[in-house]
Amino acid sequence: MQQVRESLDVPVRNECDILVVGAGPAGMGAAISAARCGARVTLVEYGGKLGGMWTLGLLSPFFDNRKEGLNREIREKLMERKAWGGLWNMSFDPVEMALLMNRYAMELKIDVLLYSIACEPFMENRTVRGVFVQNKSGRQLILAKIVIDCTGDGDIAARAGCPFEIGRPSDGAFQPMTMMFKLGGVRKEYSSDRLLDWYKLMEQRVKDKKQFVEDVPFTNPALIKLPREEEALVQWTHIRKLSGCSGDELSRAAQEGFRQIEHAMRYFDLIRDFLGDVYLAELPAVIGVRETRRITGEYHISDDDLKEGRSQPDNICTVYFGVDIHEPSAEHQTGLPNPGFDIPFRSLVPLNAENLLTAGRCISGSYLAHAAYRVTGDCLQMGEAAGTKACEAINRGISVRTLATGSLPAKTNQ
Repeated sequence: MQQVRESLDVPVRNECDILVVGAGPAGMGAAISAARCGARVTLVEYGGKLGGMWTLGLLSPFFDNRKEGLNREIREKLMERKAWGGLWNMSFDPVEMALLMNRYAMELKIDVLLYSIACEPFMENRTVRGVFVQNKSGRQLILAKIVIDCTGDGDIAARAGCPFEIGRPSDGAFQPMTMMFKLGGVRKEYSSDRLLDWYKLMEQRVKDKKQFVEDVPFTNPALIKLPREEEALVQWTHIRKLSGCSGDELSRAAQEGFRQIEHAMRYFDLIRDFLGDVYLAELPAVIGVRETRRITGEYHISDDDLKEGRSQPDNICTVYFGVDIHEPSAEHQTGLPNPGFDIPFRSLVPLNAENLLTAGRCISGSYLAHAAYRVTGDCLQMGEAAGTKACEAINRGISVRTLATGSLPAKTNQ
């Protein structure tokens, strides 16, 4: 690739206490908790609304949400709006979720910057002092005492020089992406608790079974009823071997996702007598990326931590969701039990960079552990803890690394 040197005078947009990059479940948790602690918070989001995969990606159910704090609070607020229920009584209306996230930001006076890409960190030696962003105003710099990377992909941490892993240890293969989509017209009487009834009937009626799987290559899909009658989300499309860290590959993945949705809608014609006169009601603004970078931190959550259900002295979130692996090179899904394991705060503190935290699926952990903690209830609680801990570090005048490791024994799991 041809290289061109760029020289710009970049204006400083603002200075804040805590800069949160990414307004998905982890980022909203971080921004809300930090603002409630009294911090000046700036929240940068590349989409046009807050909520990330909850809203832009049409991702539901709200897995592993039976927790206190923001998990419970958001659940109860959605119940008040009659926007909670659906599949397993843990799905939600993504429109109401987007409005709720906006109300949080406005009521807490969080400085929100939408339609903005966080390009790279502003560094002094190994210390992150802020982040360069790009939007309709051009390139700007936001300065912060602490940056929390909630991009899901660990973009800021990786560009700050933090080490990371991608994929399973044996071959580096990673889980596929999924483009969710929403159906309208689903029969009121249809229950999605038996997730595969519709798919099994569809399989029986398809004439060309091989073409069926080639068109939409996943054999364990889900139709997820939403709180509003006759609406459901569908998790069926699968896009493999394309990276969510590459702009080119992410674009190709989105196009492939839309292609698969078109095929899927044709197959729904085969079961209208069973499911109802369904129609495509909404497409997501972003594709669902399950797995990219796992930023190596002061503690690496291991396979044994998961399998043995280990407790941690600096626990910020206990994960109960089972290991859920959408296989990188096959059409099926693998599930493994999880006795419940702790996420230590140290796993949110990246190596090789100061004034930086991660929260969400990009924290430090193994391929297996990640396949359990990547769900949104856990990401929300990680973000909530990251925001609170960042405020504590600022108030005490110490680094987040010192806060994480200062009162604990030496690292035991590197």
